[in-house]
Amino acid sequence: MDMHTIEYFEKSRASRLLFIAVILWATILRFYNLADQSLWYDEGFSIALAKASWAKAIAWTAQDVHPPLYYLLLHLWIRLCGDSAFAVRAFSALFGIAILPLIYLIGRHVLGEATGLVATFLATLSPLGLYYSRETRMYALATFLVLLSSDLLLRITNARCPRERRILWWATYLFTSLAAAYVHYFALPVLVAHALYFGVWWWMAGRPSAYLREAVSVLIVWALGYAPWSAVLINRYLYDTGYWAATMPFLLALYRVFTSLSVGESVLEPLSWYVTLGYIALLIVSALQFVQACRKSHTIPPLSFLWICLLIPAILIAFLYSRKPRISPRHSMLISPAFLLLISAALVQLTSTAGQFVASTSALTRFVGTSVPKRFVVGTSVPKRLVVGTSVPKQRSSKLRPISILAAFIAICFVLATSVYADYNLFCNPDLRRPDFRAAVGYIREHRAPDEAVLLISGHMFPIFDYYCPGCERYPIPNDPLLRVDHRLTLQFIDQLQPIMAGKRGAWLLLWQDYVVDPQHIVANLLLSQGTELPVPAFHGVGVRHIQLSPGAQFVWNDAVTLPAPFHWQGGITLREARVNSLAFHHGETMQLTLYWSTDSPIKESYTIFAHVAQGETHTQHDGIPANETRPTNTWRPGEIIEDRHIIEIPSWLPPGEYELQLGFYRHTPEGLPRLPVVDEAGQVIGSEIILGAVRILADGQ
Repeated sequence: MDMHTIEYFEKSRASRLLFIAVILWATILRFYNLADQSLWYDEGFSIALAKASWAKAIAWTAQDVHPPLYYLLLHLWIRLCGDSAFAVRAFSALFGIAILPLIYLIGRHVLGEATGLVATFLATLSPLGLYYSRETRMYALATFLVLLSSDLLLRITNARCPRERRILWWATYLFTSLAAAYVHYFALPVLVAHALYFGVWWWMAGRPSAYLREAVSVLIVWALGYAPWSAVLINRYLYDTGYWAATMPFLLALYRVFTSLSVGESVLEPLSWYVTLGYIALLIVSALQFVQACRKSHTIPPLSFLWICLLIPAILIAFLYSRKPRISPRHSMLISPAFLLLISAALVQLTSTAGQFVASTSALTRFVGTSVPKRFVVGTSVPKRLVVGTSVPKQRSSKLRPISILAAFIAICFVLATSVYADYNLFCNPDLRRPDFRAAVGYIREHRAPDEAVLLISGHMFPIFDYYCPGCERYPIPNDPLLRVDHRLTLQFIDQLQPIMAGKRGAWLLLWQDYVVDPQHIVANLLLSQGTELPVPAFHGVGVRHIQLSPGAQFVWNDAVTLPAPFHWQGGITLREARVNSLAFHHGETMQLTLYWSTDSPIKESYTIFAHVAQGETHTQHDGIPANETRPTNTWRPGEIIEDRHIIEIPSWLPPGEYELQLGFYRHTPEGLPRLPVVDEAGQVIGSEIILGAVRILADGQ
């Protein structure tokens, strides 16, 4: 064995040792203090479904945002390992580790050993991957299944793959891809990318008929396997009541997808936006590498697989975001491996170029900058798939060497610094911790008296409350198993509150996403009208209020005067009903104005409502986005009723006398504050505001 052979196998052993070290580091990061933070709502929901029977879990997920397979597998895991915070999160952590060898294999197959190793290291530090490998949700499992399917597809499209083995790969791909779609709906965009890649590869490979028959057979069986859930998927997309109806510019949605891929949940705006620009610059370097490969090859370059698996799902996800702008980094988790592999390709390219200048001294070039001796490429003693590293480009001009070295150094430092900073925030930044349900529910459990009620607002968080306070009596408000933005509390809730509080001397309010279901604080205001609030500690991300009631408390809403309605505005907005607590006020009192709105068609703009108590130029007012800033007009759905309350303070400087109660809409523009025209029944413009009626400001002592 000559020196070249010894050197080659030493590098191969070094690669294996480095890979093992990366896996060990990834294991530490994913299991370190795994149960330190509280479980939060999503995790409590996962545990509740996993503990239910399979039939109940499937029926429940048919109404939820995710398909059922993850919960069924978690059910088996809990039976084996228990439901402690560490145990249920370990299920995701194990899959978060299992992702790494697949990234390495795909990177090595597409771009060589160096890219595989670098991508594995970046995936270990990935803020997005690390965050969701430590959470009791399906994202790590779904990413694992998608990656396994990707690796199988690359094996299938290997021209040297014998037919018998290819049939085995197809069967395995059918199973893993179908499982991925039953774990998370966002596996479907990745599978679309797989189909596109296979189609391009098949066309450029000479359109072999055997491959086409096999692919069509797999597609038919896959469609039959997913058919039982297809109706649920379609219904979920068409009738999504978990988010407000709104739109977002497509390019903004796409940029947010790449922000999620860059920094995940652990870096806040505006810093996250600037960091994203750096990663986009690295993607451009990888794109140039791809263009160069396309010019040199008459077949589809392997790098195209990564670009298709990144861009096609990213575009589809951004399109969905633009229709339902509920941006969450977790939705990009399944395409993060393709993103990391392309970033790694850019780093390897930059480092390989710079390595020409420092090849004699840099240990890094052992993996990214050294060519394998020609005898191993031409000969048969070492298969090409074992080639370590990437070939060194031809000698560049000496003037470009310092620039290449500097670019490589900046790129590596940028990626490492942003990843470490985001991971530091994940572990150490208290503002980015998950909502502390453990402490909040524990405090209520320890301090609640037997004759005090516990009200959960919003009611859909009952699974996490039950996890930390099993067997405790609680009242979900509203009593919906899932969050629905169209189920908001109105004053009719008085009829439900009276029997709940009968015989009770106090109430504990656990508040989370209450801004959705009770944006106008109807529950708290009703309780405070008959009681006194007692001090409680603050808890991160979760609200707790304790209200002690007066004996014999009766809940009423002083809302006796109904004002003339309806009134109409341009664009289909209608004021259906208006109520005010009184028509006469003393200084220091408050006017409580309750409005009920509807619209005949979607509204594109977000308007501000103004309510003026005016007499000529003298007035007091309240302006705001409807429903305490929670229901902008561009989220209103045709046919729904929007309850909107305005509190107008009567200041001491307002002279006694008769005043008009004026109401209207305006929007903010660079040119000013144009008002939305008021129209009559025929649609003709009749003004810029309406007069609901007259109110009187009383003199002191009157």
